[in-house]
Amino acid sequence: MKSLMIILKSGPREARVEEGLRLSAAMLGMDEPPGMVFLDNGVECLLSRAFNDPVTLEYLRVAADLAGVHALSESLGERGITTEELDPVLRVELLDVDDLAEMTKEYRSVVAF
Repeated sequence: MKSLMIILKSGPREARVEEGLRLSAAMLGMDEPPGMVFLDNGVECLLSRAFNDPVTLEYLRVAADLAGVHALSESLGERGITTEELDPVLRVELLDVDDLAEMTKEYRSVVAF
């Protein structure tokens, strides 16, 4: 069983996103890659140019590169965001609600930001 799933529900201008991304970096540093799922306003973090802060952007890109990132397709649709608008560097994998429920079962702990 995997250690930790991080769910990011907050948008890119909210401090909680940076906290979640720092936690993912800490987990990667301990060789425990977290599951990363963006939903609700969090999917806006995956847009190109979502972050002005280069450190926050680097946290996200490292997490995407080493652990992968997922986005809830329903959240994208609710916000009118297409996959073409997502930062291509992140290689976002889409999930539906059923996929998210199954993925959650793979982790001992889930934390939301």
